[in-house]
Amino acid sequence: MNTETLSEIIEKKVKRLKTITKKKFTVTTLGIIVLLLVLGLIYYNLKLYLPDLPVEGVTKKEAYEKIFNRHNAFVYLHNRNGYNWYIYQGNQKDGGTELIKQFNTLGWRFKEQMGSGYVFMKENGKDELVVGSQMWTSKYIIYQVPDEVKF
Repeated sequence: MNTETLSEIIEKKVKRLKTITKKKFTVTTLGIIVLLLVLGLIYYNLKLYLPDLPVEGVTKKEAYEKIFNRHNAFVYLHNRNGYNWYIYQGNQKDGGTELIKQFNTLGWRFKEQMGSGYVFMKENGKDELVVGSQMWTSKYIIYQVPDEVKF
């Protein structure tokens, strides 16, 4: 014969319920942590934290992979709508200096800077072109160079 009192039965059921609740809480917490880690890895690997590129046809991840650890060098990204797009890792001052050097080797001389644009004149003094620049992040600059010039 069962001699348990009602209070003992209730106490056992409460203990059992607490154990089940703790297990569910632990499993739920671990599930959330794993989910957050997976989402964080996806976010980082796809470079979703980077701002949008000013040029279509290249993903943020592709651009980042092309320029990663390529300091003081112009890296070709894409050709679109009559422009070659390049990326440079460094600050604006160094990027401008390197741009001028690149154009000097191609027979263009620097004329002036207008905002974020660089104006170059062909050595014959007749042809002129403008190269646009835009900071992509604090470390990378995107240059929009007319098709006629490739480096």
